[in-house]
Amino acid sequence: MIDKLLPHFQAVGCNLYSRGMISMHGGNLSIKKGENLVISRSGSKLGYLQETDLVETGIDKDDTATKLASSELAVHRAIFQKTLFSAVVHAHPTHAIALSFLSDKITPADEGGKLFIPVVPVIGFGKEPVPGGFAPEIAEALKDHAVVLVHRHGSFARGMTLEEAYVITELLEESCRILYMLKSLKMGM
Repeated sequence: MIDKLLPHFQAVGCNLYSRGMISMHGGNLSIKKGENLVISRSGSKLGYLQETDLVETGIDKDDTATKLASSELAVHRAIFQKTLFSAVVHAHPTHAIALSFLSDKITPADEGGKLFIPVVPVIGFGKEPVPGGFAPEIAEALKDHAVVLVHRHGSFARGMTLEEAYVITELLEESCRILYMLKSLKMGM
């Protein structure tokens, strides 16, 4: 099964890396498959994924592969347990993270952002982020929002496919880049 999923993981991981939304070892991806999920391995290079970089483990229970999974496994599990979505993209989009320092929500100003991600909650605003932290809050927010940010850390987008969750992540970064530019222009005037 992993060999059939690998091209999807590779395409999304490469796009995230080439667009600067993750560092070499940052971010993670997952797909729900029945009672299990396939997730990128801890420390994998999303821009250059190989079959050995994907781990299959339980959504509700640990097994021998669990210890190899991303440190954000708890968040991915919570999302699959509490929502109907089957793919998650966790990235570190620079402009979105910068704006997460300023408020407990981001409201895009551009038309695409307004239409598809009208409000982006910032989970854990004012608190210290930890890997796998805020899992219940993130999952709950993703019931009503396509994407959320974790204060000072990164985004979690959900979709029915990795590609769909990637598109939402890209839209978030584009909307935040525009907001960042608008804030810069206002300060310079």
